[in-house]
Amino acid sequence: MSRRRRRLPYSSSEKRPFWQRGSTAGWLLLGLAVGLVAGLYYAWVVDPVVYINAGPARLSETHKAEYIFLVSQSYAADGNWGQAQQRLAALEDPDLAATVNALLESYVRNLAPPEALRHLAALAQQLGAEGGAVAVFAPTAAALPTPTLAAPLLLPTPEPLPTLTSVPSLTPTATLPPQPTEVLTYRLLNQEQLCDLEGAPRIEVITQDAALNDLPGTAVLVRWDGGDDRFFTGFKPDQGVGYGDFMMAPEVSYTVTLMDGSPEVSGLRVERCADGREGGWRLVFQKLSNTPGRDN
Repeated sequence: MSRRRRRLPYSSSEKRPFWQRGSTAGWLLLGLAVGLVAGLYYAWVVDPVVYINAGPARLSETHKAEYIFLVSQSYAADGNWGQAQQRLAALEDPDLAATVNALLESYVRNLAPPEALRHLAALAQQLGAEGGAVAVFAPTAAALPTPTLAAPLLLPTPEPLPTLTSVPSLTPTATLPPQPTEVLTYRLLNQEQLCDLEGAPRIEVITQDAALNDLPGTAVLVRWDGGDDRFFTGFKPDQGVGYGDFMMAPEVSYTVTLMDGSPEVSGLRVERCADGREGGWRLVFQKLSNTPGRDN
């Protein structure tokens, strides 16, 4: 009589512990995950990378631009070109002149303050960069003619005034505080309507120094109802290094002033000339000789 084998409720493989039932691929993936977690913990917590005394060459492009601007500010303040060269050399830029010139042109496009443009232009000029922005904002200063002093005019000695024996009493009055006066760097030398324009009507601005030489790199502010704009003189050298212009729109009244300080010229509109053509305006500003500036 044969004995029947009793059927077990589970297979023999299910009797093995769980660590023996996994596949080889599964254990491999688990090991990789554990190793990755352990590596990240070591790199971020146990022994992270710490940069010490990282040089300017490791900066991002945005921070490099800020670094160059700060060097230009420092050079404008102390005039130490050797120190400025040493600081710029830390950037390890093989074409540093082109980099500074490109930064200057980007500042011009973004309408940076004139002082910042002049400092960057001086730095670019020292590096040997050439371009329109360098020529406008860091021109070679021309020697101004030395004024000839006339002979002193002798005036007659005034006779002494009689001495008053009594002074009438005055009723004290309230004294108004002095009003602040605006410091003007330029004066309006000439204003005329333009009737021989080619193209659309425009406002032409010409800036000159005290000796009536054209002065480039002057910021001009144009305002109108609901807007304003700014441009610099000197970017159209074929019209003159002190020349700049602004295109006008019909039925709009404009006000023009120089950012460095000048009288406001308002009510500038497109008006018809005697021949029927629409005319613009030309404004000539002269820098006062007793005001500080780069050309004094």
